[in-house]
Amino acid sequence: MNLKISSVYKDFLSCKNRYAVLYGGAGSGKSYVAAQKIILRTVSEAPHKFLIIRKVARTLRESVFALLKTIIRDLDLEDVFKINETNMSFECLLNGNQIVLSGIDDPEKLKSIVDISGIWIEEATELRENDFDQLDLRLRGETKHYKQIIVTFNPVSAAHWIKRKFFDFTPPDTFVLKTTYLDNPFVGEEYQQVMERLKRDNYDYYKIYALGEWGSLEGIIYPDYETIDKMPEYFEKEYIGMDFGYNHPFAIVHVRIDARNLYVDEIFYQTEVENRSVIEYIKSNHPWVKDIKIYADSARADLISEWKSEGFNIEKANKAVFEGINAVKSFNINITKHSVNILKEIGLYAWKKDKDGNMLDEPVKLNDDAMDAMRYALTPYISKKGSTKSMKIGLL
Repeated sequence: MNLKISSVYKDFLSCKNRYAVLYGGAGSGKSYVAAQKIILRTVSEAPHKFLIIRKVARTLRESVFALLKTIIRDLDLEDVFKINETNMSFECLLNGNQIVLSGIDDPEKLKSIVDISGIWIEEATELRENDFDQLDLRLRGETKHYKQIIVTFNPVSAAHWIKRKFFDFTPPDTFVLKTTYLDNPFVGEEYQQVMERLKRDNYDYYKIYALGEWGSLEGIIYPDYETIDKMPEYFEKEYIGMDFGYNHPFAIVHVRIDARNLYVDEIFYQTEVENRSVIEYIKSNHPWVKDIKIYADSARADLISEWKSEGFNIEKANKAVFEGINAVKSFNINITKHSVNILKEIGLYAWKKDKDGNMLDEPVKLNDDAMDAMRYALTPYISKKGSTKSMKIGLL
């Protein structure tokens, strides 16, 4: 296999520690190299059954599952692996090894996965400490090859349990590697320009998101919100917000409103997907969306027309940013626990700063696709001129 790997990951590929912790900034390539190591061990060692975990199972399909298939294709190993699209699993035809993907939210599937010889936890900050401890206990018993738990994540809050568990009190037999986009020779000039713009707009954000430093981000736009198990059955109003994307995530957010409470649920969030494919996905998996008013990014009238032609009740959203943010902030925000991308975005959604460090009335334009969709969904609560209809918020 002709693996293309940054030299900074050389020690990670060879390390045999029980815990291999890869952390740092976005765009560093840590998820890509973790996937490469899993595939490398799958074809070269036996027996193995690797378990790959994220908080929510469906987020694996659009992230790690897609990444593994891409690497297998790029390495010309498509004849070596049997891929089960339904169960999100891989079987190596050379030796019978398996790679199985599952979410913590799918306990029945997890119970059925036995004889695990290695685990990769992607986006580990999504998990609770107890989730990690239970996975750690599952990796036990004698195996022919070394057992390893790979942990990949981007740090945000210094109060997170991962910092305490692996940095404040580092367990024995632990390998830790920090990388950033500056260590990734494949990141591309455009991405580097995005990071440089972020450095200018909010340097504290840049240190946490781009450089992967632990800290507490100032200027968070929505600091107060609650997580809930599911959307309420009883409510006064409901809407859909849609932010079109391809290189950026295509985000669809469902909101329900009851008095001064805003309930938010993630329906769709994925990159590199065409508008037609999203329409078919919604028709197949969420047909009830046709019965709800959709407010979509007004910059793409052509895509809105395509949704209309399929019978969806959709129109242009009010894109007034500051006024829309104020509309959202006028409610008590509640987000479903499985809306991992909304929760990730909201924790980093911050105001820009000027050169003197003063907050501006404009958010940092990065990782805000779900935030835009949530704001679009509240179009009825913003006047046509852009000012928030504060007297009516929560009372319609």
